[in-house]
Formats: sequence, structure tokens, C-alpha cells
Amino acid sequence: MIFEHSSSSKKILLAIILAVLFFGTLAILWPKIFNRPADKIVVPDEETADWRTFNGDNGASFKYPENLPILSTGASTNYIRTQEWPPNLLIADNGGFSCQEGGLGIGGRPGMTIQKTMDSIVYCIENVSEGAAGTVYTDYTYTFLAGNKLVKFNFTLAYPQCVNYDDPQKTACEQERQTFDLDMLINRMAKSLQL
Repeated sequence: MIFEHSSSSKKILLAIILAVLFFGTLAILWPKIFNRPADKIVVPDEETADWRTFNGDNGASFKYPENLPILSTGASTNYIRTQEWPPNLLIADNGGFSCQEGGLGIGGRPGMTIQKTMDSIVYCIENVSEGAAGTVYTDYTYTFLAGNKLVKFNFTLAYPQCVNYDDPQKTACEQERQTFDLDMLINRMAKSLQL
């Protein structure tokens, strides 16, 4: 009886040790396996094949979509519209990249300025919004380094106030706002930039 009890205790202890090792290893490896950052995304040419090419006076060019796409589905937006598009392209010699984050936007007007890194490109994103007749117009400037040049994309988008719609348009408008990824769209455009 004593021998059986001891053997049973050893089996339970061994099972506990194995469970702790298994779950401990899983806890350490889980983020590395399943939550890897998407910093090495490569945009296949076919994803931008139907985009237009903007050719600047300075010889620089980039690809842009004529209509704003929802990248996860490939469909164009129905509610969010371009106001000033394609982006104006400004290129200057790199005199030092900096981003003053905070609550002031373009020209010191109320807005937001943040720094964000996507696919190893560091962006300073500035925006200022103004509302008019049920629509919010947002001016954006995305500043980043490309080679030894400082690059800026400037553009304006119009966002309708979804609460002004009745369902099902209200729900569709809200879902579009949630799925539209402007940052990733601009990142794909920036990666197509040729200086």
C-alpha cells in the first residue's frame, strides 16, 4: 500500500512538472510564433497593378489608387471620399527628420501629430479636421525619409458623419470607417516611390 501511494504521488508530481514545462514553454513561444510584427510586409506588384502613376516635376513618381480601397477586401470606399487627391509630393534634402508629437496639427491649427513606424519606415503623420454640412474634411501630411531625401505626401479626405444616415447606410458607413486603413494605404504608396 505504501509503495502504491508513493508511485501514484510520483506520477502526479511528474504530470504537474510536465504540465508546467509545457505551458511555460507555450507562454514564452506563443508571442514569437503567432504575434510576430508585420514589419517585413512586401506589397506584391499585382496589388498595385491597377493603380495610377503620379509623375512629379522633379522626376519622382509613385503609385496611387484612383479610388480609395479597403485593403482587406479590395473594394472601393462608398462613403469616405477624396477631396484633394492624388497627394501633393514634396521632396527636400534631408536636413534632419523630426516629429513633434502632440495636439497641434498642420500650421499649428488644432489637430494631431503622431510618429508611427510601418514596414521599417518612420512616418510623422499630421492631420487637421474641419466640419461642414455633415462632412468632416481632414488634411493629412505624411512625412518620411526615402534614401537621403525628406518626402511629404499632402492630401485631403472627406468623411461623412455616419449618424446623419438611416440604417442600413448608417451601419455600412460605420463599418467602412472601421475597416478603412489609411496608414497602410499610404505606406504602400510610399513603398512605390521612385526618386
